[in-house]
Amino acid sequence: MSAAPVSPARATAARGRIRFPIAAAVALATTLAALPAPSAAAETAPMPLQPGERPAVNSTEAELWYGMDQAERDLKTAPILVRDPALNAYVHGVACRVAGPHCQDLRVYIVDVPVFNASMAPNGAMLVFTGALLRMQDESELALVLGHEFAHYQQRHSLRYWTKAKGTTAFMASFGAIPGLNLVALAASIGGLANVSKFSRDMEREADRIGYGHALGQGYDPKAGAEVWGRMLREEKSSKARKPWPVFASHPNTAERLEDTAAAAKTHAQTPHQIGREAYQAAMRPFLDRWLAAELSRRTYDTSIQVIGDLKQEAQTAADLGSQGLYAFYLAEAYRRRGKNDDREQAARLVAEAVTHDDAPPAAWREYGYVLRDRKEPKPAADAFRRYLAAAPSADERSFIEKTIADLESAQ
Repeated sequence: MSAAPVSPARATAARGRIRFPIAAAVALATTLAALPAPSAAAETAPMPLQPGERPAVNSTEAELWYGMDQAERDLKTAPILVRDPALNAYVHGVACRVAGPHCQDLRVYIVDVPVFNASMAPNGAMLVFTGALLRMQDESELALVLGHEFAHYQQRHSLRYWTKAKGTTAFMASFGAIPGLNLVALAASIGGLANVSKFSRDMEREADRIGYGHALGQGYDPKAGAEVWGRMLREEKSSKARKPWPVFASHPNTAERLEDTAAAAKTHAQTPHQIGREAYQAAMRPFLDRWLAAELSRRTYDTSIQVIGDLKQEAQTAADLGSQGLYAFYLAEAYRRRGKNDDREQAARLVAEAVTHDDAPPAAWREYGYVLRDRKEPKPAADAFRRYLAAAPSADERSFIEKTIADLESAQ
């Protein structure tokens, strides 16, 4: 694709479209990562939470829930909260299926953050990141992930961590180490609302096992876990940052989880199940353009190429309609922005593929125009730029594109 001149829209896109207020959470996660996770052998685990159960007055658990309730109140006005009624109803419905009689106690919040993550606070507030919704491909995978988070809540894992952490000097030091951090924010973070809980690996394995059982019990695909963790393992291997973010430090490694879920799937291979791909894809499709743009805003192009490449391949295999043009375009953009070796040739090939699909975003025609211009094909290039302006009549760089079209016409 063309290196110069660069239109205003392309320059803006190259800087990344979205910034996310997660620096404080990262700092807190780093500080708290040094705290010891509770040992299963050192304490008696509390009984699983029952539907409708609330903590005893003046108990440690009541203290923790108070912090969660305050943080949840703040979350309801947060700008990164996704408020689309249809999307929230769909995700909440899947969460309720795996939670069963606990459904009445759940509140589901979708937050616009482009990384794979989900968490559940001990008071019943469940967070799902848009980066996870982008990466998952069917309802069975969503049920598995939400089932895992629900299991942490049901088994009161956050309470065990909170009780352990309160008695450590490292906990008190972390409270004073981060400017502007109040008790409510700290409680929310440790309790799970920001998902910096340091559950023990045994707790994580327990949540995997119980969550898998909840999803399987609702008739979901037993292979869903292997699909999720296989995809995540490929993403990890493509990353140049080999050291995991502290949030995930206590989890079993991805290869281990893939092995465990694949073995469980073989055990239940003959179990009747539903996958739920069509329903999931229909619910997510209206948001793909924004979420793919947010993925590129992370500027981790090696992993974005892996992620979007996987999505594109799976869409082709499933013959999905309404997403193949989007995936081809954003994969082209990931290659173009990375700019290594033959990346520009890959980007040119992919953007030419994108415009053959009805769901190609308007920007695909703009980029295809640049491809054709660089190939010294002025008439097709001008036509592509016109297609772009017709699809995006309010484009910020309209005057720039119109001048480009005039220059191409004068060259014919």
